Order: sequence, then structure tokens, then C-alpha cells
Amino acid sequence: MKHFENRWIFDAFEEKEDSILKSMFGGLALYHQGQLKFILMENPGDNEYRGKKYSYDIWNGLLVATDQSRHSLLIKEIERLVPHPVLPKWLYLPFTFESWEDDVEKLLRLAHRGDPAIGVWPQEKKKSKAKKKKPASKKRVLKKTKSKLRS
Repeated sequence: MKHFENRWIFDAFEEKEDSILKSMFGGLALYHQGQLKFILMENPGDNEYRGKKYSYDIWNGLLVATDQSRHSLLIKEIERLVPHPVLPKWLYLPFTFESWEDDVEKLLRLAHRGDPAIGVWPQEKKKSKAKKKKPASKKRVLKKTKSKLRS
């Protein structure tokens, strides 16, 4: 697993049995009580998406898994949160923003308390459909039958 300098963000969750850390999209995802809560991204230097430049790195911070309907509630609580440019359904706290450590601690406290604004339930994986064997066409069967009769 990739080394993350800011992995300490998840230390309090790692001690809990109902928390899981796993790699996701080049980052480190935290699942707590079955919900995806955060993804830690550490890829500085990328601040452009679809021709638009941002004043912050778009893959170097903490992604907050949340529903768009709850964005305004979280932004009132933590003003420096922004909708992520690539994943606008989630909020984002870039590491280049002032006082990001304090804001991360606030987010973690909310998640620990079970605040419903933080976290999304993962989608169930779709079962792959087994390929059905096509029945032999009648023409093939007839040809085989005729060729056997000739022998």
C-alpha cells in the first residue's frame, strides 16, 4: 500500500473494529460502520480539470463522502470545504487551505458522533451475467445430420 504522510488523520478510526482502510482511486479510503466516510488523497501539483485552473491542488486533500443535499450544512460548519471539481457530489478540503488540520479534526469529530451528513453507503456490486451458450442453429444440425448419413 502506498505511504501516506497524513495517514494520522485516520488513527482514531483504525483502533475501532468497525472501521476499514483500503486503497481507492490512488488514495486511502476510510469506511466506518459500513459507510464510506473519507478518501485521503496525496497527489500535489494537479490543479487543472477540463481546461479550468483552480487555486488549489484538486487531488491533494481530504474528500468528504456526502450527499449533495447536505453540502450546505457541512459548509456552514466548515467554511473552507468546497465541492470537488471532478467529483462534485462530494466535498473537499485541500491541504493547501489555511488551518486544514483544524478543519480535518472537526470533520473527524462529526464522523465519530455519527453525523448523518458525513458518509455514503457503497453501491452493491452488480453480479456479472454468465454468458449463455447459444443453441446450435437448425441449419448446422441438419448439415451435420446429412453429412453423417452420406458417410
